[in-house]
Amino acid sequence: MLKRSAAVFVAAVATLGVSTAVAPAASAGAYGCAGKLVKTIPVPLKDQLTGKRYYRSDIRLYYNPKSGWNCAVMVKRPGKPRYNAKVPMFLEIMNARWAEDRQKGNIDNDQGNFRRYAGPVKVRGRWKGKGLCISVSALYSDAEANGRDPEWNGRLYKSHLACR
Repeated sequence: MLKRSAAVFVAAVATLGVSTAVAPAASAGAYGCAGKLVKTIPVPLKDQLTGKRYYRSDIRLYYNPKSGWNCAVMVKRPGKPRYNAKVPMFLEIMNARWAEDRQKGNIDNDQGNFRRYAGPVKVRGRWKGKGLCISVSALYSDAEANGRDPEWNGRLYKSHLACR
């Protein structure tokens, strides 16, 4: 009986250990966005010595059909170097009308030194019943924040996203 109880206990501990080691995927609400994930866009970085591309973060674009708003966050990839370190990040989202007028709700950005993600940034996705295309811009520095101007070795600009 003691051997069986020990075996059950070991199995339970092993199961618990596995379930706590695998983190659940973060929902839109975890980043301050509401709605459905529309697109995930990797942000490429360029190694300054070799010129090779690599990836440490992704932009996640969400759309909320109830409110008509788009929302974006730039999220670091877990398990990559500097995941929990503060690094300079910049994220901007704009709708198709941003150049015509800079009314509130047409353009939004977030910049700073972040541990896990930049954002959320939000813009309207509808204009008088018509859908608007969304553009995102991102800058990412693979160097930890140290008070100097960041060396942006990650850059991304994507337009005509989430056209409705």
